[in-house]
Amino acid sequence: MKDLIIVGAGGLGREVLQCVKDINRMKNKWNVRGFIDDNIDALAYIECDYEIIGTIKDWVPKEKEIFACAIAEPKLKEKITNTLMQKGANFEIIISPRAYIADFVTIGEGTVILGNSIGPNVVLGSFTSIMDSMIGQESMIGDYTTTTGYANVVSAKIGKRVFIGSHAVILNNCTVEDDAYICVGSIVMSKVKKGVKVMGYPAKRFDF
Repeated sequence: MKDLIIVGAGGLGREVLQCVKDINRMKNKWNVRGFIDDNIDALAYIECDYEIIGTIKDWVPKEKEIFACAIAEPKLKEKITNTLMQKGANFEIIISPRAYIADFVTIGEGTVILGNSIGPNVVLGSFTSIMDSMIGQESMIGDYTTTTGYANVVSAKIGKRVFIGSHAVILNNCTVEDDAYICVGSIVMSKVKKGVKVMGYPAKRFDF
């Protein structure tokens, strides 16, 4: 049995922990060690049955360890996972027992799926974080992208390192290019260019 270490002890980290515990109740799959986080006070005053056991920057992966990615911010997620993999870390795919996964779905390394609906023929890249979202049939989600609560991606193509806020909707056949940011509640009805932040209905470029 592998020792599982959760990378990131923030809110997503604790959600991933709950998911891992739910999986272990059905079938004892991992020995959960705890979290690693460069903020050693991330769990201060928060009730939790696991502790921060070290920092990300100082952690040296061991042969029997496997890691779960619990970082939502796409660029930071890419940086941290690449740093750990260069040290020899391997990342687990974590799928909540509450999630519905249709047939012919491709799921990349290090992906976390929490209580979602994933339609048929969806492609999820590596280190995607799909949090209580609906991903419609034939959608493509790029590496390191994060979708948050109640986001709805409808047969769309999403690039790498995209952040999709809560209750946002990406309509059929839309393309969202790399490093874009979709604000909470936005409805995307056309192409979103690389690195652009959009908000509103219909979603339009938002400079801040």
